[in-house]
Amino acid sequence: MKTSPKTKKNYSEVELRPADEVMRLSRMGACFPTRLSFSRTLIRFFAEQKAKIKRSIWEIDDDGFGRAVYSVYLGGYNYSLVAFSTMLASEGRTDRVIAEAWDTSYVLYDGIPNKVELERLQINTPKQEAGRFMASDLILSRANKSVRIFDHVVDNLSNGKQPDKDLISSVGYLMRTTAVYGNG
Repeated sequence: MKTSPKTKKNYSEVELRPADEVMRLSRMGACFPTRLSFSRTLIRFFAEQKAKIKRSIWEIDDDGFGRAVYSVYLGGYNYSLVAFSTMLASEGRTDRVIAEAWDTSYVLYDGIPNKVELERLQINTPKQEAGRFMASDLILSRANKSVRIFDHVVDNLSNGKQPDKDLISSVGYLMRTTAVYGNG
């Protein structure tokens, strides 16, 4: 059935709500998980499929830097999240999404990487788009910590205290994903 020109809505004519109404932190934080949320759906799917999750590598030092590999056996296949945490100098830090260095970087890997693959990924993953990737490297991602609250949260939790709730609420994140890319 065709839409007649008289009933077709031109999206440029739709009145948008003002940004100060839509982008309020209190409004954005009002989205709580439901049984339809991605994370809950994924957990139920893993349980139904009897997925087996294993931390195959944990080479993270006391300062939180290094690499880790978590693997999941699902539907006859292995997939691994390969994670790298690197020291990011303050001059390499930016509050913009466009950057050349990140606190953490990740690859969703098809299989379980061997030592040679892990070394290749450790060289290339922190470079993100500037790195070289193989067909086994399914998804790339990266994230930066909040300069405003990260150290506050770590210091408080490591001393058995709760971080300042108002400070956390004013920022809204501890780490921020700056991109997720499909390889290829």
